[in-house]
Amino acid sequence: MSDGHDIIPEWIAREIVPQEAVVRRWLSRRWRHAIDVEDVIQEAYCRIASLASVDHIDNPAAYFFRTAYSVATDAMRRAGIINFTSMTQIEWSTVMDSAPLADRALEASQELERVKNLLAALPDTSRRVIELRRIEGLSRRETAERLGVSENEVKNHLVRGLQRVMKSIADTDMRTSDDEQENDKIGERLN
Repeated sequence: MSDGHDIIPEWIAREIVPQEAVVRRWLSRRWRHAIDVEDVIQEAYCRIASLASVDHIDNPAAYFFRTAYSVATDAMRRAGIINFTSMTQIEWSTVMDSAPLADRALEASQELERVKNLLAALPDTSRRVIELRRIEGLSRRETAERLGVSENEVKNHLVRGLQRVMKSIADTDMRTSDDEQENDKIGERLN
C-alpha cells in the first residue's frame, strides 16, 4: 500500500516520464545550443516533484512542456541571453491533450449506446457470436466451442448479425438525413 509520499513520484512515472523524449526533442530543436537540454529536463522534473499536489493538473503533457519552457527561459535570463524567442500560439497548439473533446466523447457514448441497443435486438446466438468474436476477440473455433455450435454456424451468425446491425444503422441514418432535409425545407419556407 502506498502512502501519501508516493503519489507524486508515481504520477510523474505514469504521466510525465513518457513525455520526456518529446520534450527533449522539442527543446533541442527550439534552442539548439543556447541551453543544456539535460539540465532543463532535470530542473523540470525537480519543479514538478516539489509540488504539494498534482490534482490541479488536467493535462500532464502540456504541464511538462510549460515547466520545461519556464526552466529554459529562466536559464537564458540568468545567462544574460536577452533575445530569446517566445513560444508562439501555433507552437503551443502542437501540445495536444490526448483526451477527446467533450462533443466527441458524447457522440462516441451515444453511438456506443446505439450499437448496444441494436445488438440487444439480435437473436441471442447472433448477439453472443458478435460479442465473443468482435468484443472479446475469440477465434471462430473458440467461439464455436463456447456456444456449442459449428464453426460454420459461427460464421453465418456473425455475418447475419453484422448485416442486421449495419442495415439498422443505415436505415436510422437515412431517416435522420431525410428529417434534416425536411426541416431545412420548412426553414426556407418560413424565411
